[in-house]
Amino acid sequence: MPATRRVIAALGLGGIATYELLTSFGRNQWRQEVWAQAVARSTKTQRQLVVIGDPRAGLHTRVLPAYGCGDVCVDMNGCPTCPTSLEVDITAGIKDLQDDSSVVFVSCVLEYVSDIQAAMAEIKRIAGSQDNIFFVFVDPYTLTGILYPGAKRRVGDRNGETWHEVTTWQRVAVMSALMAVAAAAIVRG
Repeated sequence: MPATRRVIAALGLGGIATYELLTSFGRNQWRQEVWAQAVARSTKTQRQLVVIGDPRAGLHTRVLPAYGCGDVCVDMNGCPTCPTSLEVDITAGIKDLQDDSSVVFVSCVLEYVSDIQAAMAEIKRIAGSQDNIFFVFVDPYTLTGILYPGAKRRVGDRNGETWHEVTTWQRVAVMSALMAVAAAAIVRG
């Protein structure tokens, strides 16, 4: 019976890893699709394309970039590989960008900002209309969505209007469950 439990736990770990990998690739594909929509909107409206979130800052986007720099790239830590970069905390406002002036592409940023309402207000201010805003989020039902360092919330809809704070207790529960499955997979007995 213990060997069966280990096999089941190992299969469970493999399933979790596969799910995380597939959602990561899916998010990369989603980024590419939404990026293409943002570029098309920018071209059609003749508005500058503002990217919020360094295109090369993610764990796998360093190797597999899914979107470009736009006309202006905005990130709290800057966008070192982009020609025009603003090192700005969007929750404090982006003074270099005018009201209702841009198409805005936001990739996996709202999960990490200190004040999501201030960030959303700033995005809406520079976009002027929901039609000029293009979001991509981390899947809220992944380990990445809960355990990635600095994650403060999981965003639950495509417009960024619904979110849930990630609590310490959620992190502890998820890590505990993951460690229990890992222990069951490797402990003989």
